[in-house]
Amino acid sequence: MRATNPHHDAESAQNNKNGSSQFSDVTRRRFLVAGAAGVASFGTFGSATATPNKHTLTIEGFGQTTTYSFTVGNNLEKSTAGGASVNRSDHIIDRSAHGAVKNGKDAYTFTGNLYSFDFDRSGEINVLLDGEPAHVGNRPDHTLLIEGFGTNTPYSFSTSTYATKSDAYGASRNESDHVNAYGASGAVQSGKDAYTYDGRLQSFYFRPSGEVRVTIDGKAAHVGRRPDRKLTIVAHGEYTPYEFSVSGSIREVLQKDDGQDTLESTLVSGAVSGYGYDAYAYDGSLAALTYPDDTSPGVYSNDELVAKTN
Repeated sequence: MRATNPHHDAESAQNNKNGSSQFSDVTRRRFLVAGAAGVASFGTFGSATATPNKHTLTIEGFGQTTTYSFTVGNNLEKSTAGGASVNRSDHIIDRSAHGAVKNGKDAYTFTGNLYSFDFDRSGEINVLLDGEPAHVGNRPDHTLLIEGFGTNTPYSFSTSTYATKSDAYGASRNESDHVNAYGASGAVQSGKDAYTYDGRLQSFYFRPSGEVRVTIDGKAAHVGRRPDRKLTIVAHGEYTPYEFSVSGSIREVLQKDDGQDTLESTLVSGAVSGYGYDAYAYDGSLAALTYPDDTSPGVYSNDELVAKTN
């Protein structure tokens, strides 16, 4: 099946959102259909009010070990509410938790928002928020936190779906931070930036002279092991051959429109057509980019629109 333009898909999803819940960041993700009733259905998000009262999150398993992780506003603690157990294998890292359920229940109390929730899709769980369905299928999977330590440090990254700015972990929302369908960019100095997203963190770059700490759901994101950037080439209704090279190496082919691309360690030749797109993860910088003068693809390095070279 030919891939569609991710920018068009993301824009349509943004326009179709049914408002924002006072209790969660609702994004453009698919619904997770789990066997337990109420895990992923439309409706109001729990019985929470706008005040930062204590809330109870209960996660119930049904026979198969199912891992989960989530991030909340503040004051996260384990609980025995509803007969839940307290297990050593469940870990709280600041405002995030990681654990697993099989036949029993895990429970937590917290204040503020439930920002993100992810679980092993092969498992079956029922998640309740203050006794009502938590609608985890309609929440982002992950929370990405970027912390600065005194030196102004620009960064950019890409995820497999549209990232959304967040105030999780007390992060700021700055006008200088930029998000589009292909990635996000910003800078931190002594504060924090946060984003929620679904799927994978596909690339992350920050200025080497800077200093940042990057976590996903409270755990180290190991951004030094990830590709620096994702290059996305988007067709605008026409057949467009292209070629590009990078100063580092091509790390991964993330998406191919027609399956006929030629890939070497630092050089790629390919083509997109219709409203399809190709995407590659790479290290270093974009050294060269060419395509015919009578075509006009959109080419993005993380979130940055780039022009072809002469």
